[in-house]
Amino acid sequence: MLTRLTQNVFSFSAAKNYQELRTITSALCDEEGHLRSFPDFRDQVSAINAKFNQAWLQTEYDTCIATATQSARWQQFQEQKNLFPYLRYQTAGDESVRDEHRALDGVTKRVDDPFWRTYYPPNGWNCRCEAIQVPEDDVQETPEGSYKAPFIPQLFRTNSGQTGLIFPKGHPYYTDVPNSEIRRAIAYLPPENGYLDGHINLSGRQVPVRHHVMHNLDELPGNNEVLSDLLRLKPEITEVSLLPDIHYKDADLKPKFYPENWKFHNKDKNADAVLSFGKQEEWVVDFKRLQGNGKHLAPHLEKAAQQADYAIIKLPENRSESIKSICNTADKKLDSTELKGILIIDNDGQLVYERYKTKSAVKR
Repeated sequence: MLTRLTQNVFSFSAAKNYQELRTITSALCDEEGHLRSFPDFRDQVSAINAKFNQAWLQTEYDTCIATATQSARWQQFQEQKNLFPYLRYQTAGDESVRDEHRALDGVTKRVDDPFWRTYYPPNGWNCRCEAIQVPEDDVQETPEGSYKAPFIPQLFRTNSGQTGLIFPKGHPYYTDVPNSEIRRAIAYLPPENGYLDGHINLSGRQVPVRHHVMHNLDELPGNNEVLSDLLRLKPEITEVSLLPDIHYKDADLKPKFYPENWKFHNKDKNADAVLSFGKQEEWVVDFKRLQGNGKHLAPHLEKAAQQADYAIIKLPENRSESIKSICNTADKKLDSTELKGILIIDNDGQLVYERYKTKSAVKR
């Protein structure tokens, strides 16, 4: 969720910058299409800056904080819904509460009720409403039809805890902004600004894990599962960087995220991570959590060879092939591709295959 929220805020910021620059560009000429004098242009830019970065900035900041807070709370609500199966809509309770939100005050629904897909706060700019947990033995669910559903702007008819979006695509900043502009703006960020710092705790051993906000979100759960098993099996790994998923049209931006002297196999492809072994060695790796019966190991290893030096594979629970057959497949692909090493982990987290062509390290 933190990754999704951060990625969304970065996209929003890129869209805002694009709109501000476009507005400044249009201010070069007056209403009749004549070029403005510099003093006139400077006054126009000052007014544009005040609008974007003073008048609107506080509201954007407050919305970001309120939405992120409610998103974090939604994760808690999901974890604790067996103890607290109901949520109650609650306003700030003062004269500043708008009538539309006051109409929802006290509405109580189960955590998984569709009501929260639309009316989970915040429900407007500067909204201070919240959802609070209530125990099952001290609640009466609000029946349908007993309250008047108010109008909520389309931009806020969502649940940020489910979508991971603080500023959905309906926001005016996104109007007519090419996706490529947002994509490149995020990729251009220096690595230290694009990574979220975290760690994986393994029996008291904390391994730093930095993951980029542009790391493939669909693959993130599977990658984290494989990574957790790998860190338990390989205590010599001291740090992990989960890499950004950069569009092939922006391939020129990739080298700053990879080891300095690493040779790209196919610059259009993205590896999953860089593993650090102390200060001397780094591996560029591809993770894969296989699904189904596991018969598609060979094409995954071929794909891994296009984007990384090492393939780390976790087998599915219901695999149909024997370990011997799996090892034979891995042997063939290691010999016929550019892969330097393959590690295969079974569904229980045990290492069942490990082979390398060479032990030569990638130096920092």
